[in-house]
Formats: sequence, structure tokens, C-alpha cells
Amino acid sequence: MERTHRDGGHGHGARIMKNSSRVSPVPQLPRPRGLPSFLTMIGCRELFAELPIDPALARSAVPSSYAIKQSPANQAKLLFLVQECEKGILDGALLVRPLRMAQLWIELEGPEEVGPALPGTTSSLPTSYWYALPHQMDSVVATTAFRVAGIDVQRVMRIDAGGAPGAPRRGEVVEGRSREERYGWEEATRLWDAPNIVTGRRWFYRDYGRLLKRRSVGLVICRAAFLGDGEITVTASPGSAIGRLGIGSLHGLSNAVEINCRVEIRVGRL
Repeated sequence: MERTHRDGGHGHGARIMKNSSRVSPVPQLPRPRGLPSFLTMIGCRELFAELPIDPALARSAVPSSYAIKQSPANQAKLLFLVQECEKGILDGALLVRPLRMAQLWIELEGPEEVGPALPGTTSSLPTSYWYALPHQMDSVVATTAFRVAGIDVQRVMRIDAGGAPGAPRRGEVVEGRSREERYGWEEATRLWDAPNIVTGRRWFYRDYGRLLKRRSVGLVICRAAFLGDGEITVTASPGSAIGRLGIGSLHGLSNAVEINCRVEIRVGRL
């Protein structure tokens, strides 16, 4: 989902068509292949942050076959999501309660598209496209189930969002036992008088594997109630997922969101 503001407009990530006599071709993104897995995410609180990064650092994590989207200021965008859900249901059978995930995605170029709004939402945000780092989860059950489905996940020791939004809070993802394998953030959200309830759609892609090379392609569709906005500062140790990109600290914009989502992921061989 794109960042959204209380007035119902879109953030700086929203796509605007510009008149030009020279139109760049739309990059071709991989088509989904393989059998689908479905994840239903219910009763989730989400910290949603957009963080500008150097395109060269983004390229170090994204295969050359994908086109990285850049802002007018020649910056790439790292999407940072921390989700704490009442429950998640994988393939209609496996219940994970609670479900906690941290996700790091880099924005890609993709076609202009706005899908239909879900019932009970005021509008649908432009579809966005992302290259995903491994999904980080602190549940042994969830990690095992996703791996059995062929999805690339990283088991971490702890995910702590720092409490409910509306007051200054500190959160942390502890990936391993070493202090070099963690990242944290400080964030303060200004809650609005009323939420902005919209539909969001994101495609995400990941190529992975050494002996058996695979590609996962996912589509997440959410009913999202944006509760407020603020600013966030992220700091990372060198051995963390963010630190390995060559990033020590980041500052950007954040939203507090309540979501219910349906995710379809297909995994196929490269």
C-alpha cells in the first residue's frame, strides 16, 4: 500500500501519469508460476514506513532483471513493515496465533494500475511493486509451514513493535544471539480524529536458492484503516538484514495501520 494522509490523498509514493512525447516502456515483471499458497491475516496492527535509500545499495539486494523505482531526487525506497496479527491462517488449515512478521521490501518499476476498492473502503490506492527480502518471523510453526510451502523466510528470535501507536515507542527485531544481528527503531505517531479506510494492493517478488533456484511471486490485498502518521528513525547493526545492505541508520515517514489481508503466493523454478 502507498503511504496515505488524513485528507484522503496519496503520499509521495502515489503514481501520477505525466504528459510526454517520449514514454519509457513499462518494465516486464515475472508472471506467477507454480501452485498457490494462501495466507489470511486477521486483526493486524501494522507499522508502515517508507525510507529513502541509495539506489546503489538497493541494487546490491535486487537482481539486475528487476528495474528499481527511483524518486525525482534519485532515491530508491525501502518499505519497512512490522505486523502483529491476532491470527494468520495458511492454506485454510494452519492457524498461527499470534502471527508476527517484519518485512523489508525495495520498490520496483511496474505498470500503472488501480484495482477495485474492497467493500467498506473509500478508495483503492495505486498498485505497487516490490522486491522482497526474506520474510522475518519469530514463530517456529509459521517459519516451518512457510518453508514447507517453498517460501523464503528467516526465523528470528524476537519481533517487538514497541506497543500501541499514539505515543513515542521503541521497537526491535532481534535476528540472532549476537548484538550484530538486530535492528531497532524509534517512532511517534500522531493519531487522527478518524481513520482513513482504503484498499491497498502490492505485488512482491523474490528470487532465491542455490542448488534449486526458485522465484516467489505474491499479491497482497488489504483492507487498511490508516490511523495516523509520524516519523521514524531506524538504526541497524552490521550483521542485520538492513546492516548487510550497507545501511546503519535511516529516517523516513511512518503510518499506524490496522489491516486485514489476503495474500496469494506462488513459487516456481527459475
